[in-house]
Amino acid sequence: HECPILRQPDGSFEIVKDSHGFVLGAMPGVKYKEYFLMLKPGAKLFVYTDGVPEASNAEKEFFGLDRTVLALNQEADETPQKILENVHSAVNRFVAEAPQFDDLTMMCLQYNGMPGSAE
Repeated sequence: HECPILRQPDGSFEIVKDSHGFVLGAMPGVKYKEYFLMLKPGAKLFVYTDGVPEASNAEKEFFGLDRTVLALNQEADETPQKILENVHSAVNRFVAEAPQFDDLTMMCLQYNGMPGSAE
């Protein structure tokens, strides 16, 4: 339901502009489109709910996708767990004392390639 953010090896995290659909599991009978992303060994994929870019501070400003990508790229060579910690910390610093109004659900994975092959 949000655009995935992808980092190919030796690159930086970039938003994958897709025609994303409705949130998974919200209503029975919803039809979804299928598409594929090509991941090279070492690629990282970050997916998240709207609570990340829509986290807001006391001035009602959104954290936004630009800050999300910036947080992802701070230590893009780190493990997925460390990357998630960086994004979570960046959101917390931005929000500061403002109340959290939505969930922050994030997943980062790294594709290591097929065992025993070059790709």
